[in-house]
Amino acid sequence: MPLLAVVCAAALFLLVNLVLEIAALLVSLIAGFSPDLENGSIFGAPVPDLAFSVIVLSTLTPLVMVATRFVQRRRVGSLLSVEGRLRWGWMFACAAVGIVSLVLSFVVLYVLRLATDAPAATSTGGSAGGEQGFALAVVLLLLFVPLQSSAEEIALRGFVMQAVGSYGAHPWERRGSGLVARVLRTPVPAIIVSGSVFALLHDYTGWAMVDTAVFGMAMAWLSWYTGGLEAAIGLHVLHNLVAFSISTLEGTLEGAASGGGSWHGLVGRIVEVALYAAFVAWLARRTGLRRTVPEEAADHEEPAPGAMASPRETPPWAGPTAQEPHGAPGRDPRLYGQASYEQDPRQRYDGGYPAPGEWVRPPRNGSQYPPR
Repeated sequence: MPLLAVVCAAALFLLVNLVLEIAALLVSLIAGFSPDLENGSIFGAPVPDLAFSVIVLSTLTPLVMVATRFVQRRRVGSLLSVEGRLRWGWMFACAAVGIVSLVLSFVVLYVLRLATDAPAATSTGGSAGGEQGFALAVVLLLLFVPLQSSAEEIALRGFVMQAVGSYGAHPWERRGSGLVARVLRTPVPAIIVSGSVFALLHDYTGWAMVDTAVFGMAMAWLSWYTGGLEAAIGLHVLHNLVAFSISTLEGTLEGAASGGGSWHGLVGRIVEVALYAAFVAWLARRTGLRRTVPEEAADHEEPAPGAMASPRETPPWAGPTAQEPHGAPGRDPRLYGQASYEQDPRQRYDGGYPAPGEWVRPPRNGSQYPPR
C-alpha cells in the first residue's frame, strides 16, 4: 500500500504538471511573452518562470494528502507530526534558530572566499526591471516560496520517509527477525532515500548536488528526531527566501536553480545545517517536545527521578483484583475475607477475619460476620 500511494502521488503530480504547463504556455502567448522552450523557459523571463515553478511544486501538498487519505486510508495530519497537526509555535521557534544558523553560514562562506580568493557569483548587472522588478519578485517569493518549501518537506520528509519506514517490522512480527526488516526499522534508510531523492529532483551537478543531498538528509534526520516537519520547514523556507532574494538582487535568478556550485558553498551548508540541527535537537529536549505518537509516548513514559510510578488502573477485561471476591466486584472484603490461592472467594468464613492472603477453614454453617 505505501508503494501504491507513492506511485499514485507521482502520477498525479505528472498529470497536474502537464496541465499547468499547457495552461501557462497559453497565458504566456496571450500576454505577449516570448517563451524559450529549448531552455525550459515558458515565459522567457526569470521572475515569472520562477513563480510558475514554485507554484507547480506547491501542488505536491494536496496531491500527497489525497494519496495518504484515499490510498493509504489514514489521516493526512499524520504526515505533519506525531500530534497529527502542524505545531506552529515550535516551527516559529525553529525559524528563529534558522536565522542565526544562516547568518553564521554566510560569515563562514565569506571568510572562505576571502581566504582562497574565490570569485563571487557573476552578476548580470542588477535585478531585472530595476527596483520595481525587484519589489515584484520579492512579493512573489514571499507568497509562493513558503508553499513550495513546505510542499517539498511534506512530500519527501513526510510522505516518502514514512513510506520507506513502513516496510520495517517489529521483532514480534512474523517478518521482524530478518536483516532487511531490522534495517528498515531504523531511520537510516528513510533518511538516505529522502535526501537522495531531494537532490535528484534538483537541476544541480557537482558540489551543488552534494550540497543539496546534505541539506535533504539533515532535514530528514531532524524530522525523525523531532517527530514532525516543523524544523525542516522552518529552515527550508528561510533558506529559499534568502537565496532567491539574493539571486534576484544580483540578477542571477535565471541560474539560481541550476549549476555546479563550489566546495565553499558545501562547507557553508554543512556549517548551516550542523549548527541548526544541534541547537534544534537541544531545544527539543529542553522543552520536552513530543517526539512519538501520544499512545506510544504514554506507554513508555518514565517516572521522574526519585518518584514512584503510580499504579495503572485495572482494565475491565482483566477481571477482579485480589481485593475483590470473584463474581462480586465492589463487595466489602470484611464480609468475605481475603481470597487465597485455590480458595473460592465467594464463600463465607467464620472463625475470625483472615489476614490478607491467609487461608482459613471453609464455613460450616454458612454464617457471616457483620461489618465492624
